[in-house]
Amino acid sequence: MHYITERLQGTPLLSSVDLPWQGIRVEQIHMEGGALPAQYRQHHLLIIYQVPLPYVVRHQNGGRVSEWIYQTGDLGLYPGGECDTNLSWTTPSNNLYLTVDDDFLQRLVGQEPTLSRFTLSERLKFHDPLLSQLGQQLVAATGHDHTLGRLYAESLTNALCCQLLEHHATYPQKRRYQPRLPASVLARIDAYLEAHPESPVTLAELAGLANLSAFHFARLFKQSVGIPPYQYVLQGKIQRAKYLLRQDGAPISAISDALGFSSLSSFVTAFRRAVGCTPQQFQRR
Repeated sequence: MHYITERLQGTPLLSSVDLPWQGIRVEQIHMEGGALPAQYRQHHLLIIYQVPLPYVVRHQNGGRVSEWIYQTGDLGLYPGGECDTNLSWTTPSNNLYLTVDDDFLQRLVGQEPTLSRFTLSERLKFHDPLLSQLGQQLVAATGHDHTLGRLYAESLTNALCCQLLEHHATYPQKRRYQPRLPASVLARIDAYLEAHPESPVTLAELAGLANLSAFHFARLFKQSVGIPPYQYVLQGKIQRAKYLLRQDGAPISAISDALGFSSLSSFVTAFRRAVGCTPQQFQRR
């Protein structure tokens, strides 16, 4: 078994297994109790605890025994590699399990010239509001049709990996500078988005315009522009939608299709969040 969650004897409440996501597996599993023996972990595991009562996990390593008490919102980070600890628990839970593929994370780091080899830190109980938020958004994305499709999940995955590498890893060498994308690359991206307004956009396509890996590109793009690629693309589509809505007789459904939104409802939701009113209300004004 490649994933620790495959050893858990619980009821899957949701999963990203059947989604075309790369680098991460998101699951929510209901369990009444369970145990995990000492074993080798191929991938890294981030747990977001969702428990109705204080959740006691018993750690046994040889003759040493310790107990950790978790509550809803607590996080646990378990890096890949050998684990000599037996775990057991009896409290019911609906915990969220985010498994980060080690090969995927190693490739991201290997393509980032400002990072040297990393080691994730084991953290049995901690708080990180951004990690928790990103995890919750990935969980929500497993069951909803999002405006820009795979680009949304890719952006969340890269942001989560970036947060892990930035705040929960150690390095032989620290980063010395924060490079940015050249203006010519940003102009090339704008030209591409303007020429393909109706096409689904992926992080890999945008990264290809800069001749960079998706992970490296996402980091540099945010450092250069101030917002992630997903938000930048969405903002551009909303601005174009406002222009088209001002044209006499432009059908809203046609505008949604022309701008590549996955559905009319996704377009209406994204527009209302960005502008403060629906496309129909904006058009009537």
